[in-house]
Amino acid sequence: MAYAAWAASTAYSVGDVVRATTLQATGLVFRCTVAGTSDATEPSWPTDIGSTIADGGITWAAISSVYGDVATLAPNAIIELFELELDATLHGASTIYYWHAGTNENVTGDIIYGGNTYVRLPVEATGFDYTSSGSLPRPTLRVANLMGDVTALLLLVNATTAGNDLGGAIVRRIRTLKKFLDGEPGADADARFPTEVWYVDRKSNENRDVVEFELASKLDLAGQMIPRRQVIANVCQWKYRGAECGYTGPPVASVVGQPIVPDSSAEAIAYAAAEATVESTKAALDAATIALNDATNALNVAEGTWTLSSSQYNRDLNLGTPDYYVAVRRSTGGLYAVVWNNGAVQLGNQYRRGKLETTGSIGRGTFNVIDYYRIEEWTFDTSAVTAAQSAYNAALSAYTTAETNYTNALSSRDAALTAWEASPTQPAEIAASGDICGKRISDCKLRFGADAELPFGSFPGAGLTQ
Repeated sequence: MAYAAWAASTAYSVGDVVRATTLQATGLVFRCTVAGTSDATEPSWPTDIGSTIADGGITWAAISSVYGDVATLAPNAIIELFELELDATLHGASTIYYWHAGTNENVTGDIIYGGNTYVRLPVEATGFDYTSSGSLPRPTLRVANLMGDVTALLLLVNATTAGNDLGGAIVRRIRTLKKFLDGEPGADADARFPTEVWYVDRKSNENRDVVEFELASKLDLAGQMIPRRQVIANVCQWKYRGAECGYTGPPVASVVGQPIVPDSSAEAIAYAAAEATVESTKAALDAATIALNDATNALNVAEGTWTLSSSQYNRDLNLGTPDYYVAVRRSTGGLYAVVWNNGAVQLGNQYRRGKLETTGSIGRGTFNVIDYYRIEEWTFDTSAVTAAQSAYNAALSAYTTAETNYTNALSSRDAALTAWEASPTQPAEIAASGDICGKRISDCKLRFGADAELPFGSFPGAGLTQ
Protein backbone atom coordinates (compact mmCIF):
# COMPACT_ATOMS: atom_id res chain seq x y z
CA MET A 1 0.00 0.00 0.00
CA ALA A 2 1.09 3.59 -0.50
CA TYR A 3 1.94 5.37 2.73
CA ALA A 4 1.27 9.05 3.33
CA ALA A 5 4.27 11.27 4.07
CA TRP A 6 4.80 12.51 7.62
CA ALA A 7 3.20 15.91 8.25
CA ALA A 8 4.04 18.52 10.87
CA SER A 9 1.62 19.50 13.66
CA THR A 10 -0.80 16.71 12.75
CA ALA A 11 -2.80 14.43 15.04
CA TYR A 12 -2.10 10.68 14.60
CA SER A 13 -3.79 7.66 16.13
CA VAL A 14 -2.30 4.35 17.25
CA GLY A 15 -1.78 2.15 14.18
CA ASP A 16 -1.32 5.02 11.71
CA VAL A 17 1.65 4.43 9.39
CA VAL A 18 3.68 7.17 7.69
CA ARG A 19 6.82 7.38 5.61
CA ALA A 20 9.62 9.95 5.79
CA THR A 21 9.18 13.01 3.59
CA THR A 22 12.30 11.99 1.63
CA LEU A 23 12.97 8.53 0.24
CA GLN A 24 15.01 6.35 2.59
CA ALA A 25 17.27 3.52 1.49
CA THR A 26 16.31 1.56 4.60
CA GLY A 27 12.88 0.71 3.19
CA LEU A 28 11.31 1.50 6.56
CA VAL A 29 8.03 3.17 7.44
CA PHE A 30 6.85 4.18 10.90
CA ARG A 31 3.81 3.04 12.88
CA CYS A 32 2.26 5.15 15.64
CA THR A 33 2.38 3.32 18.98
CA VAL A 34 1.50 6.30 21.19
CA ALA A 35 -1.11 8.69 19.81
CA GLY A 36 -0.62 12.44 19.82
CA THR A 37 0.26 15.44 17.64
CA SER A 38 3.47 15.55 15.60
CA ASP A 39 6.18 18.16 16.15
CA ALA A 40 6.77 21.20 13.93
CA THR A 41 9.98 19.64 12.56
CA GLU A 42 10.45 16.14 11.17
CA PRO A 43 12.31 13.75 13.52
CA SER A 44 15.53 11.96 12.65
CA TRP A 45 14.05 8.60 11.69
CA PRO A 46 15.68 5.39 12.97
CA THR A 47 17.37 3.07 10.48
CA ASP A 48 16.67 -0.35 11.99
CA ILE A 49 13.42 -2.26 12.48
CA GLY A 50 11.88 -2.04 15.92
CA SER A 51 13.59 1.21 16.96
CA THR A 52 11.36 3.99 18.27
CA ILE A 53 11.51 7.77 18.04
CA ALA A 54 9.64 10.49 19.91
CA ASP A 55 7.86 13.12 17.82
CA GLY A 56 5.99 15.74 19.82
CA GLY A 57 3.47 13.68 21.77
CA ILE A 58 3.79 10.67 19.43
CA THR A 59 5.99 7.61 19.58
CA TRP A 60 6.81 6.00 16.23
CA ALA A 61 8.15 2.46 15.76
CA ALA A 62 10.12 1.51 12.64
CA ILE A 63 8.62 -1.32 10.56
CA SER A 64 9.33 -2.73 7.11
CA SER A 65 7.35 -1.04 4.35
CA VAL A 66 6.66 -4.41 2.68
CA TYR A 67 6.18 -6.60 5.75
CA GLY A 68 2.41 -6.72 5.49
CA ASP A 69 2.57 -7.67 1.81
CA VAL A 70 5.18 -10.47 1.94
CA ALA A 71 3.61 -11.98 5.07
CA THR A 72 0.38 -12.82 3.23
CA LEU A 73 -0.45 -16.35 2.04
CA ALA A 74 0.11 -15.43 -1.63
CA PRO A 75 2.38 -12.40 -1.80
CA ASN A 76 2.84 -10.34 -4.95
CA ALA A 77 5.83 -11.09 -7.21
CA ILE A 78 9.16 -9.83 -5.82
CA ILE A 79 11.06 -7.64 -8.30
CA GLU A 80 14.87 -7.42 -8.12
CA LEU A 81 16.57 -4.28 -9.51
CA PHE A 82 20.22 -3.23 -9.74
CA GLU A 83 21.91 0.17 -9.97
CA LEU A 84 25.58 0.66 -10.88
CA GLU A 85 26.90 4.15 -9.97
CA LEU A 86 30.31 5.28 -11.20
CA ASP A 87 32.66 7.60 -9.33
CA ALA A 88 33.78 10.63 -11.35
CA THR A 89 37.23 10.65 -9.73
CA LEU A 90 37.92 6.97 -10.43
CA HIS A 91 35.90 6.38 -13.59
CA GLY A 92 35.73 9.75 -15.33
CA ALA A 93 31.96 10.14 -14.92
CA SER A 94 29.25 9.78 -12.29
CA THR A 95 26.81 7.92 -14.56
CA ILE A 96 24.23 5.57 -13.01
CA TYR A 97 23.18 2.44 -14.95
CA TYR A 98 19.81 0.85 -14.14
CA TRP A 99 19.26 -2.89 -14.85
CA HIS A 100 16.89 -5.71 -14.08
CA ALA A 101 17.52 -9.36 -14.83
CA GLY A 102 14.55 -9.80 -17.18
CA THR A 103 13.39 -12.88 -15.25
CA ASN A 104 10.93 -11.04 -13.00
CA GLU A 105 7.47 -12.56 -13.13
CA ASN A 106 5.05 -11.04 -15.66
CA VAL A 107 7.57 -8.35 -16.63
CA THR A 108 9.05 -8.80 -20.10
CA GLY A 109 10.36 -5.33 -20.92
CA ASP A 110 12.01 -2.43 -19.13
CA ILE A 111 10.82 -1.65 -15.58
CA ILE A 112 10.03 1.83 -14.28
CA TYR A 113 10.24 2.30 -10.52
CA GLY A 114 10.53 5.54 -8.62
CA GLY A 115 10.80 7.43 -11.91
CA ASN A 116 13.90 5.46 -13.02
CA THR A 117 13.86 3.09 -16.02
CA TYR A 118 15.59 -0.23 -15.36
CA VAL A 119 16.73 -1.80 -18.64
CA ARG A 120 16.15 -5.51 -19.17
CA LEU A 121 19.59 -7.15 -19.23
CA PRO A 122 20.73 -10.66 -18.25
CA VAL A 123 22.12 -10.10 -14.75
CA GLU A 124 22.80 -12.74 -12.11
CA ALA A 125 23.69 -11.87 -8.51
CA THR A 126 24.39 -14.45 -5.80
CA GLY A 127 26.03 -14.69 -2.39
CA PHE A 128 24.06 -12.13 -0.41
CA ASP A 129 23.38 -14.46 2.54
CA TYR A 130 24.91 -13.72 5.94
CA THR A 131 26.38 -16.71 7.79
CA SER A 132 27.48 -17.38 11.37
CA SER A 133 31.14 -17.75 10.33
CA GLY A 134 31.85 -14.13 11.25
CA SER A 135 32.88 -13.03 7.77
CA LEU A 136 30.87 -10.56 5.70
CA PRO A 137 29.24 -11.68 2.44
CA ARG A 138 31.12 -11.07 -0.80
CA PRO A 139 28.39 -11.36 -3.46
CA THR A 140 29.09 -12.06 -7.12
CA LEU A 141 27.51 -9.97 -9.89
CA ARG A 142 27.50 -11.41 -13.43
CA VAL A 143 26.46 -9.12 -16.29
CA ALA A 144 25.85 -10.29 -19.88
CA ASN A 145 28.52 -9.11 -22.34
CA LEU A 146 27.29 -10.59 -25.64
CA MET A 147 27.35 -7.19 -27.37
CA GLY A 148 30.60 -6.14 -25.70
CA ASP A 149 28.90 -3.26 -23.84
CA VAL A 150 30.47 -4.02 -20.45
CA THR A 151 33.91 -4.47 -22.02
CA ALA A 152 33.52 -1.07 -23.69
CA LEU A 153 32.61 0.46 -20.33
CA LEU A 154 35.68 -1.10 -18.71
CA LEU A 155 37.91 0.38 -21.42
CA LEU A 156 36.47 3.84 -20.76
CA VAL A 157 36.98 3.75 -16.98
CA ASN A 158 40.45 2.24 -17.34
CA ALA A 159 41.40 5.21 -19.51
CA THR A 160 40.78 7.37 -16.42
CA THR A 161 42.32 5.00 -13.85
CA ALA A 162 44.53 2.31 -15.36
CA GLY A 163 43.52 -1.20 -14.33
CA ASN A 164 40.56 0.04 -12.29
CA ASP A 165 37.95 -2.29 -13.89
CA LEU A 166 35.10 -0.43 -12.13
CA GLY A 167 36.69 -0.90 -8.71
CA GLY A 168 34.95 1.32 -6.14
CA ALA A 169 31.72 1.64 -8.16
CA ILE A 170 28.56 1.46 -6.05
CA VAL A 171 26.11 -1.39 -6.66
CA ARG A 172 22.63 -1.08 -5.17
CA ARG A 173 20.34 -4.08 -4.95
CA ILE A 174 16.71 -3.00 -4.68
CA ARG A 175 13.85 -5.42 -4.08
CA THR A 176 10.21 -4.48 -4.14
CA LEU A 177 6.87 -5.99 -5.18
CA LYS A 178 5.39 -5.81 -8.66
CA LYS A 179 2.33 -3.97 -7.28
CA PHE A 180 4.56 -1.01 -6.29
CA LEU A 181 6.11 -0.41 -9.74
CA ASP A 182 5.29 2.80 -11.62
CA GLY A 183 2.10 2.41 -13.62
CA GLU A 184 0.58 -0.13 -11.23
CA PRO A 185 -2.57 0.83 -9.26
CA GLY A 186 -0.60 0.66 -5.99
CA ALA A 187 2.59 2.33 -7.26
CA ASP A 188 4.77 3.45 -4.34
CA ALA A 189 8.48 4.27 -4.64
CA ASP A 190 8.86 4.11 -0.84
CA ALA A 191 7.64 0.52 -0.52
CA ARG A 192 10.70 -1.69 -0.79
CA PHE A 193 12.97 -4.00 1.12
CA PRO A 194 15.97 -2.21 2.69
CA THR A 195 18.28 -1.17 -0.14
CA GLU A 196 21.54 -3.13 -0.11
CA VAL A 197 24.63 -1.06 -0.93
CA TRP A 198 27.76 -2.86 -2.14
CA TYR A 199 30.99 -1.82 -3.81
CA VAL A 200 32.84 -3.43 -6.70
CA ASP A 201 36.00 -4.85 -5.12
CA ARG A 202 37.45 -6.48 -8.22
CA LYS A 203 36.69 -7.92 -11.65
CA SER A 204 36.99 -11.68 -11.24
CA ASN A 205 36.27 -12.79 -14.84
CA GLU A 206 35.70 -11.34 -18.30
CA ASN A 207 34.93 -13.12 -21.56
CA ARG A 208 32.76 -12.62 -24.64
CA ASP A 209 29.67 -13.91 -22.82
CA VAL A 210 29.79 -12.43 -19.32
CA VAL A 211 31.74 -10.11 -17.03
CA GLU A 212 31.86 -11.12 -13.37
CA PHE A 213 32.52 -8.78 -10.44
CA GLU A 214 33.14 -9.56 -6.78
CA LEU A 215 31.31 -7.19 -4.46
CA ALA A 216 32.09 -6.20 -0.90
CA SER A 217 30.57 -4.08 1.83
CA LYS A 218 32.17 -0.75 2.71
CA LEU A 219 33.60 -2.35 5.86
CA ASP A 220 35.32 -5.07 3.83
CA LEU A 221 37.01 -3.02 1.07
CA ALA A 222 40.76 -3.43 0.70
CA GLY A 223 42.82 -0.44 1.81
CA GLN A 224 39.97 1.30 3.63
CA MET A 225 40.30 2.54 7.22
CA ILE A 226 37.20 2.59 9.46
CA PRO A 227 36.50 5.02 10.99
CA ARG A 228 37.79 7.46 8.37
CA ARG A 229 38.12 10.28 10.91
CA GLN A 230 40.58 9.65 13.72
CA VAL A 231 39.94 11.14 17.14
CA ILE A 232 43.03 12.85 18.53
CA ALA A 233 43.10 13.79 22.19
CA ASN A 234 42.78 17.49 23.01
CA VAL A 235 42.47 18.55 19.36
CA CYS A 236 39.15 19.46 17.73
CA GLN A 237 38.97 18.58 14.03
CA TRP A 238 35.78 20.47 13.19
CA LYS A 239 35.75 23.76 11.28
CA TYR A 240 35.08 26.66 13.66
CA ARG A 241 31.52 27.95 13.17
CA GLY A 242 30.93 25.16 10.66
CA ALA A 243 27.91 22.85 10.61
CA GLU A 244 29.52 20.30 12.96
CA CYS A 245 30.78 22.95 15.39
CA GLY A 246 27.41 24.63 15.61
CA TYR A 247 28.60 27.83 17.31
CA THR A 248 26.87 30.91 15.87
CA GLY A 249 27.24 33.37 18.73
CA PRO A 250 29.14 36.67 18.99
CA PRO A 251 32.96 36.98 18.95
CA VAL A 252 34.44 35.46 22.10
CA ALA A 253 38.22 35.10 22.18
CA SER A 254 41.42 34.98 20.17
CA VAL A 255 43.41 31.83 19.51
CA VAL A 256 45.36 32.35 22.76
CA GLY A 257 42.17 32.64 24.78
CA GLN A 258 42.24 36.41 25.10
CA PRO A 259 38.59 37.51 25.56
CA ILE A 260 37.08 39.90 23.03
CA VAL A 261 34.85 42.48 24.68
CA PRO A 262 31.96 43.47 22.36
CA ASP A 263 31.99 47.17 21.58
CA SER A 264 28.83 48.89 22.82
CA SER A 265 29.79 52.39 21.75
CA ALA A 266 27.46 54.56 19.71
CA GLU A 267 29.84 54.29 16.73
CA ALA A 268 29.82 50.47 16.87
CA ILE A 269 26.04 50.36 17.11
CA ALA A 270 25.74 52.75 14.17
CA TYR A 271 28.08 50.62 12.08
CA ALA A 272 26.13 47.43 12.87
CA ALA A 273 22.89 49.15 11.87
CA ALA A 274 24.47 50.42 8.63
CA GLU A 275 25.76 46.92 7.82
CA ALA A 276 22.28 45.47 8.35
CA THR A 277 20.84 48.11 6.00
CA VAL A 278 23.36 47.11 3.33
CA GLU A 279 22.28 43.48 3.59
CA SER A 280 18.56 44.29 3.39
CA THR A 281 18.93 46.72 0.46
CA LYS A 282 21.12 44.21 -1.38
CA ALA A 283 18.41 41.58 -0.99
CA ALA A 284 15.82 44.06 -2.27
CA LEU A 285 18.04 44.90 -5.26
CA ASP A 286 18.47 41.21 -6.10
CA ALA A 287 14.70 40.71 -6.02
CA ALA A 288 14.12 43.84 -8.16
CA THR A 289 16.69 42.59 -10.70
CA ILE A 290 14.86 39.29 -11.07
CA ALA A 291 11.50 41.07 -11.42
CA LEU A 292 12.90 43.41 -14.09
CA ASN A 293 14.33 40.48 -16.07
CA ASP A 294 10.96 38.71 -15.93
CA ALA A 295 9.11 41.87 -17.03
CA THR A 296 11.56 42.41 -19.90
CA ASN A 297 11.06 38.85 -21.13
CA ALA A 298 7.26 39.20 -20.88
CA LEU A 299 7.35 42.44 -22.91
CA ASN A 300 9.51 40.84 -25.61
CA VAL A 301 7.08 37.94 -25.87
CA ALA A 302 4.05 40.25 -26.06
CA GLU A 303 5.62 42.41 -28.75
CA GLY A 304 6.36 39.39 -30.91
CA THR A 305 3.02 37.60 -30.52
CA TRP A 306 0.62 37.45 -33.49
CA THR A 307 -2.55 35.32 -33.46
CA LEU A 308 -4.11 33.56 -36.46
CA SER A 309 -7.65 34.95 -36.75
CA SER A 310 -8.81 33.63 -40.14
CA SER A 311 -7.68 31.28 -42.92
CA GLN A 312 -9.58 31.60 -46.23
CA TYR A 313 -9.48 30.36 -49.81
CA ASN A 314 -11.80 31.33 -52.71
CA ARG A 315 -10.42 31.65 -56.25
CA ASP A 316 -13.72 32.29 -58.09
CA LEU A 317 -13.42 35.85 -59.43
CA ASN A 318 -16.73 35.96 -61.29
CA LEU A 319 -19.40 35.53 -58.61
CA GLY A 320 -18.92 38.84 -56.91
CA THR A 321 -17.97 37.15 -53.65
CA PRO A 322 -14.91 38.03 -51.58
CA ASP A 323 -11.79 36.33 -52.91
CA TYR A 324 -8.96 35.11 -50.69
CA TYR A 325 -5.85 33.45 -52.11
CA VAL A 326 -2.12 33.67 -52.73
CA ALA A 327 -1.03 32.89 -56.30
CA VAL A 328 2.60 31.89 -56.94
CA ARG A 329 4.06 31.37 -60.41
CA ARG A 330 5.66 27.94 -60.20
CA SER A 331 8.34 28.52 -62.86
CA THR A 332 9.91 31.39 -60.96
CA GLY A 333 8.57 30.93 -57.45
CA GLY A 334 7.57 34.57 -57.46
CA LEU A 335 4.28 36.00 -56.28
CA TYR A 336 1.66 36.43 -58.97
CA ALA A 337 -1.07 37.87 -56.78
CA VAL A 338 -2.12 38.18 -53.15
CA VAL A 339 -5.84 38.90 -52.78
CA TRP A 340 -7.85 39.45 -49.61
CA ASN A 341 -11.51 40.41 -49.94
CA ASN A 342 -11.15 41.27 -53.63
CA GLY A 343 -8.25 43.57 -52.90
CA ALA A 344 -4.52 43.22 -53.45
CA VAL A 345 -2.46 43.08 -50.27
CA GLN A 346 1.15 42.38 -49.34
CA LEU A 347 2.38 39.32 -47.47
CA GLY A 348 3.88 40.13 -44.10
CA ASN A 349 2.95 39.87 -40.45
CA GLN A 350 -0.78 40.41 -41.07
CA TYR A 351 -1.31 38.39 -44.28
CA ARG A 352 0.59 35.14 -44.73
CA ARG A 353 0.60 32.22 -47.15
CA GLY A 354 -1.22 29.12 -45.91
CA LYS A 355 -1.42 25.60 -47.34
CA LEU A 356 -1.61 24.78 -51.08
CA GLU A 357 -5.21 24.39 -52.28
CA THR A 358 -5.07 23.93 -56.06
CA THR A 359 -2.99 24.46 -59.17
CA GLY A 360 -4.03 26.20 -62.41
CA SER A 361 -2.37 27.53 -65.52
CA ILE A 362 -2.46 30.52 -67.82
CA GLY A 363 -1.72 29.85 -71.46
CA ARG A 364 0.33 26.87 -72.48
CA GLY A 365 3.23 24.98 -70.98
CA THR A 366 4.54 24.71 -67.48
CA PHE A 367 5.96 28.22 -67.54
CA ASN A 368 2.59 29.71 -66.64
CA VAL A 369 1.52 27.12 -64.02
CA ILE A 370 0.14 28.92 -60.97
CA ASP A 371 -0.11 27.44 -57.45
CA TYR A 372 -2.95 28.83 -55.34
CA TYR A 373 -2.56 28.86 -51.57
CA ARG A 374 -4.88 29.75 -48.73
CA ILE A 375 -4.33 33.17 -47.25
CA GLU A 376 -4.09 33.66 -43.49
CA GLU A 377 -4.96 36.82 -41.59
CA TRP A 378 -3.01 37.37 -38.38
CA THR A 379 -3.87 39.89 -35.67
CA PHE A 380 -1.71 41.66 -33.13
CA ASP A 381 -2.86 41.86 -29.47
CA THR A 382 -2.22 45.49 -28.60
CA SER A 383 -3.83 45.14 -25.16
CA ALA A 384 -1.29 42.47 -24.17
CA VAL A 385 1.57 44.73 -25.22
CA THR A 386 0.09 47.64 -23.27
CA ALA A 387 -0.22 45.52 -20.12
CA ALA A 388 3.31 44.13 -20.52
CA GLN A 389 4.72 47.61 -21.09
CA SER A 390 3.00 48.89 -17.94
CA ALA A 391 4.42 45.98 -15.90
CA TYR A 392 7.88 46.62 -17.34
CA ASN A 393 7.72 50.32 -16.45
CA ALA A 394 6.76 49.48 -12.87
CA ALA A 395 9.56 46.89 -12.58
CA LEU A 396 12.10 49.36 -13.99
CA SER A 397 11.02 52.03 -11.51
CA ALA A 398 11.30 49.56 -8.61
CA TYR A 399 14.74 48.46 -9.79
CA THR A 400 15.98 52.05 -10.05
CA THR A 401 14.76 52.79 -6.52
CA ALA A 402 16.35 49.60 -5.13
CA GLU A 403 19.65 50.38 -6.85
CA THR A 404 19.68 53.89 -5.39
CA ASN A 405 18.87 52.57 -1.90
CA TYR A 406 21.69 50.04 -2.09
CA THR A 407 24.22 52.62 -3.30
CA ASN A 408 23.22 54.98 -0.48
CA ALA A 409 23.46 52.15 2.06
CA LEU A 410 27.02 51.37 0.95
CA SER A 411 28.02 54.99 1.36
CA SER A 412 26.43 55.16 4.82
CA ARG A 413 28.14 51.91 5.84
CA ASP A 414 31.55 53.21 4.74
CA ALA A 415 31.02 56.46 6.65
CA ALA A 416 29.95 54.55 9.78
CA LEU A 417 33.03 52.33 9.55
CA THR A 418 35.31 55.36 9.25
CA ALA A 419 33.67 56.93 12.30
CA TRP A 420 33.98 53.71 14.30
CA GLU A 421 37.65 53.22 13.47
CA ALA A 422 38.34 56.87 14.41
CA SER A 423 36.65 56.48 17.80
CA PRO A 424 38.73 55.71 20.93
CA THR A 425 36.92 52.40 21.44
CA GLN A 426 37.72 48.99 19.97
CA PRO A 427 38.58 49.16 16.22
CA ALA A 428 36.16 47.47 13.84
CA GLU A 429 38.74 45.15 12.33
CA ILE A 430 39.51 43.56 15.71
CA ALA A 431 35.86 42.78 16.40
CA ALA A 432 35.45 41.39 12.88
CA SER A 433 38.52 39.16 12.70
CA GLY A 434 39.84 38.69 16.22
CA ASP A 435 37.50 35.77 17.07
CA ILE A 436 39.59 32.64 16.53
CA CYS A 437 39.07 29.21 18.10
CA GLY A 438 42.08 27.53 19.65
CA LYS A 439 40.63 24.04 18.99
CA ARG A 440 40.76 23.03 22.65
CA ILE A 441 38.22 22.11 25.30
CA SER A 442 38.87 25.42 27.05
CA ASP A 443 37.79 27.25 23.87
CA CYS A 444 34.55 25.27 23.85
CA LYS A 445 33.94 26.23 27.47
CA LEU A 446 34.26 29.91 26.59
CA ARG A 447 31.64 29.60 23.85
CA PHE A 448 29.14 27.01 25.09
CA GLY A 449 29.58 27.27 28.84
CA ALA A 450 31.68 25.21 31.23
CA ASP A 451 28.98 22.57 31.77
CA ALA A 452 27.24 22.61 28.42
CA GLU A 453 27.00 19.53 26.20
CA LEU A 454 28.99 20.01 23.03
CA PRO A 455 26.63 20.24 20.05
CA PHE A 456 28.90 18.24 17.71
CA GLY A 457 29.47 15.44 20.24
CA SER A 458 32.54 13.49 21.41
CA PHE A 459 35.28 16.08 21.53
CA PRO A 460 37.63 14.71 22.56
CA GLY A 461 35.32 11.71 23.17
CA ALA A 462 33.62 12.34 26.46
CA GLY A 463 30.68 14.34 25.08
CA LEU A 464 30.80 16.96 27.86
CA THR A 465 33.15 19.84 28.46
CA GLN A 466 33.71 19.22 32.16
